[in-house]
Amino acid sequence: MGRNTERVDATLARAAASNYWTEAEAQAVLEAYEASGLSVAEFARRHGLGPQRLRWWKKRRAEEAGPALSFIQVHVAAPSSPEAQRAAGTASMEVLLARGRRIRVEPGFDADALARLVRTLEEAC
Repeated sequence: MGRNTERVDATLARAAASNYWTEAEAQAVLEAYEASGLSVAEFARRHGLGPQRLRWWKKRRAEEAGPALSFIQVHVAAPSSPEAQRAAGTASMEVLLARGRRIRVEPGFDADALARLVRTLEEAC
């Protein structure tokens, strides 16, 4: 048995025997749970843990992490003709969303309102 496995087993045994988990113990338990591939109920049963406590710590960690952020690809194209370049003098921006939706944004737009609109449209589908 490896040292890491022994350490995890010892942490799980302490967690099962304790009414209180330190941050480090909770982190170790959650890492072992995630690596196990088991359901919360099955993992808790196998290690003598309360499933409610495990769920509480999972929820707490998720809240601390906040929403997952990701980057999206943006393609910036120059206007193709002199007429288009003149029209672009009052440049607007067009945002292409999933499923082909487009939003055209004029100069001076409210970024918070745009963010709410995009979130609403993306969640709708």
